[in-house]
Amino acid sequence: MILIYIGLPLFLIAGVWIWIEAWLFIITFTLNISINFHIINKKNPQVLRSRMKVKNERITEQTRKAAGSDKIIFPLISIGFIGAFLLPALDYRFQWTRVPLFLTIFGLIVANIGLLIMYLTMLENPHASKLLDLEEDQKLIDTGSYAHVRHPLYSGAILMIIAIPLALGSWISFIPAAIGVISLIVRIKFEEELLIKGLEGYVDYRNCVKYKLIPKIY
Repeated sequence: MILIYIGLPLFLIAGVWIWIEAWLFIITFTLNISINFHIINKKNPQVLRSRMKVKNERITEQTRKAAGSDKIIFPLISIGFIGAFLLPALDYRFQWTRVPLFLTIFGLIVANIGLLIMYLTMLENPHASKLLDLEEDQKLIDTGSYAHVRHPLYSGAILMIIAIPLALGSWISFIPAAIGVISLIVRIKFEEELLIKGLEGYVDYRNCVKYKLIPKIY
């Protein structure tokens, strides 16, 4: 299934099946996703249910405001990810830009590390929803990667989206990737407002863990 959803669009747009960078990307991501999904499904299946939600379970003024902002921000994030993923196929087809092989391999490694960070975060936090909301029984998580940055899921996502253009050999794809990164950073502002008002202990946690995405930097 992963090969169909990830590989088919890439190869159809590129117009070829022999594209080494794409095959390396598909193979490594398939292994990464399959192994980590299996682990999470065994150890923390609640997070999979959280991420499949399509609407807020608890409507408050804070969740309503956050959901409203997400109607603009989430599509921009999607445009960034989809563009960073699919634009390289057009780039490969028309040979607009080329990335040296050593940078492609570096990007492939970093993209998989970013994806791994996201899965490790989901393993730690059963409430890691793709929506801006709070669940009825949600508890503050301050262990693991949350002891170092307040939004490790975003850290992994940003690392992955920045590295995808390199992994697929396309300089021009940094344009949609930048849109995705900026949108994620803007989204943090609304998520923090929601957590400050709605999650017990978050203010103290925020004062203790100073950094949002990168330890000792930001």
